[in-house]
Amino acid sequence: MTSFAAFPDTDEGANSHNISIQSVNFSEMNSSIFPDDTSREPFYEFVHALYLFVIPLISILGIIGNVLSIKVFLCSTFNKQPSSIYLAALSVSDTWFLVALLMGWLGSFDGTIQQTGASCMVSIYVTYVTGFLSVWYVVLIVIDRYIVVCHPLRGPRLCSRKRVAIASSIITSFAVIFYTHCFHTTVIVKRASGNGVQCVVQKDTMFALEIITYIDSVLTVGIPFLAIFILNCSLILAVRKFNKKHVRFSDRKLYSYSPQYSILTKAQIRLTIMLVVVSSVFLLLNLPSHAIRLYIMMKGFAMQRQHRLILFLLQQIFQILYYANFAINFILYMVSSNLFRKCLKETPKCWVLQKLRLKKTLLDRRNKYG
Repeated sequence: MTSFAAFPDTDEGANSHNISIQSVNFSEMNSSIFPDDTSREPFYEFVHALYLFVIPLISILGIIGNVLSIKVFLCSTFNKQPSSIYLAALSVSDTWFLVALLMGWLGSFDGTIQQTGASCMVSIYVTYVTGFLSVWYVVLIVIDRYIVVCHPLRGPRLCSRKRVAIASSIITSFAVIFYTHCFHTTVIVKRASGNGVQCVVQKDTMFALEIITYIDSVLTVGIPFLAIFILNCSLILAVRKFNKKHVRFSDRKLYSYSPQYSILTKAQIRLTIMLVVVSSVFLLLNLPSHAIRLYIMMKGFAMQRQHRLILFLLQQIFQILYYANFAINFILYMVSSNLFRKCLKETPKCWVLQKLRLKKTLLDRRNKYG
């Protein structure tokens, strides 16, 4: 989701076209995230300290956690679950977001990280794409669980690994193509200080970018959040109904009086609980940031200065929560899933390496026996 500097206090600031993307551009910290007039406010040091210490902590720990998650989803027995493809893709997307966030944070100090216009553009593009993908991978995960739990007879057909891979590819391809607009709506200029460059919105594309921003908001906030909320409610009710009606006949499978639940296993229910936790935390961490941005956009410059400064402070705090969303999933997996904890301890058995070994073995046998 894209936004522009929300709290300029002068007419000059009102005409500013500096990009203030929700996810990046810490190289613009002094000009957009921390406008000059706020630097004199008592809370400035607090907000500045948040970005100074919390951002690298979130980024580094998040990257480590996401890499470990990728290892579990692709190189352990967890990989047998079709939804592991979505989860691995989510971890990869979150990792790239955090890398861009960390690079932007480093560039905010001396500008050496983002001296070139290419790195500035790529940073914006990567953040657009990964922000979109992280939202929609969560949506796909929840849809997958909804079908498996609420329509289990259709699950094997609709949630096969092939269909999961196709859905992931479609979403990824759309994001990669749709967000190329940032290369056409922004331009690279030198900083006023002469230290490095920055990306700013082209004035003649402001109207087009505003339309794109509304479309982006619908795609990354409106539709996904509504879908996640409704499907999560359905999943919670289905799991509760399952637990109330089932009769235990064995340790490995639970049978219900209703045929609808007769093929659900305890493992599937546990996985569903884990994914409901992940998607619910996703909503909780994302909603405050989007809500305050919507409020600011609706109120505009009609607010009094003190009101704007308070909202500015809240916006920065909620922004930290938004960033934390890309780093917290590993902790949620560990807390809510015994299977994930077990698979984390396994020796990596990457399916890619297994296929390569199998091909090599077949090739060796073919060469040996002619």
